[in-house]
Amino acid sequence: MTKETDERKRTHLRLVVNNPEKRNPREDDYIGLADLVERRDEIRPMFYREMDRLHRKAYTVMERFLLEKGWPYGLDPHYGRPVVLPAALVCPDATMHAVDPGDEVLLFVAEDVTGRGLCLSLEMILPFYSDDESVMEDALLYSPLFQYGTMFLEENRQDGLLDLIYRLAFPIYPPALSSRILERLFTVAAQEVADALQGVSEYPHA
Repeated sequence: MTKETDERKRTHLRLVVNNPEKRNPREDDYIGLADLVERRDEIRPMFYREMDRLHRKAYTVMERFLLEKGWPYGLDPHYGRPVVLPAALVCPDATMHAVDPGDEVLLFVAEDVTGRGLCLSLEMILPFYSDDESVMEDALLYSPLFQYGTMFLEENRQDGLLDLIYRLAFPIYPPALSSRILERLFTVAAQEVADALQGVSEYPHA
């Protein structure tokens, strides 16, 4: 069998939004973005329950920032307590690559690697997938190098397929989180996600 024949039989990258039946939500108790936004005030007490002072202060600054910008967002009390935002809002260029309005960007606060501070992380699953793990690995290798963020592969626990994920992390404490740090985070993320989507969309047969 020739290499050309092997390539024709190979499963290529596809857009998740064109194949919604192929990908499932994160978990059985998954709450969609629209519901998280609508139920934000109802969910907030559960979101902040038993949260330590430093994390609570960071999330409060984040909420104030998003409210001032007028951005819709939700609070997910599960899976790391992320603040959930529309991907197309964080990265307007994403709409050029068939990103679905329901696609999410996750923003969360965690301890940094030293254990003595906090880290602000932004994460987005890129809307491309393949049943063939080697195709996903090649797409990762084909992705651009970033100044701040990184790309990685992670298995989706629901369907066993690999997700191609962009993540950006900033150390934020000390100093304390501020609007200037958040503005910088979103500016960097918008550019790097746009570059990532452009790079993956140019991957053969994406």
